[in-house]
Amino acid sequence: MHEIPETVDQAAALATKLNWPLERVIQRGLQNWAQQLLDEGFEGGYLTASLQADGLHIADINGQPLLVEPSLTTALATQFQESPHATLLAVQTKLRALIDSGKIH
Repeated sequence: MHEIPETVDQAAALATKLNWPLERVIQRGLQNWAQQLLDEGFEGGYLTASLQADGLHIADINGQPLLVEPSLTTALATQFQESPHATLLAVQTKLRALIDSGKIH
């Protein structure tokens, strides 16, 4: 799944299509969003994002861990269900701050 649902309705339709739980679709969509932002921020697929319970894990092209951002976790799926656009913006804002600060390079 490479889609990034922007609304709960889009996530629900995708969950039905894939026969996945809604929470899993939302979590994967948020991970895909983080991945897209990293790809844009570094002009290519040099980094990999993995949304996990303890944070967003970012690894380099060789799979070596670079960073774990504990404020971005799988719990964002609940926040997304309440406010999808605010959640997507929060992920974008946090990743932009990490990139701009040089914590991800």
